[in-house]
Amino acid sequence: MDPEELAKKYCMRELKPIAKKYGIGTRCVKKIDIVKQLPPEALAELEG
Repeated sequence: MDPEELAKKYCMRELKPIAKKYGIGTRCVKKIDIVKQLPPEALAELEG
């Protein structure tokens, strides 16, 4: 899936814990920006 589809699929409540786990800042950031910064293994974790 491309980042735009993932951003539409998940809410911030689901994205924040994974972003914090991989060291991505979550304050004043849009969902699309978080999804674009996630590494491939984080995207696999999110989907799985």
